[in-house]
Amino acid sequence: MAYNRLNHLRKMRDIVEVYCQEKKPGVSTAYVYREYIYPRFHISRATLYTYLSTPIAKQIKEEESKQNKCYNSATS
Repeated sequence: MAYNRLNHLRKMRDIVEVYCQEKKPGVSTAYVYREYIYPRFHISRATLYTYLSTPIAKQIKEEESKQNKCYNSATS
């Protein structure tokens, strides 16, 4: 599981990638959730919808830059 925010965001990104790979025209979100998301990640459907509506790439960039600032200030 996620031990910090960056790892949690990466997990969210992985879930959204699986969703995008399996979601095709004529395939419902509920089906993708039941067959691909839940067996692998064990999250609720509401959580999946939250992940799908989150700007994950932007938040990952912000978190990485924040961690780099902390790392650079600690080493100087």
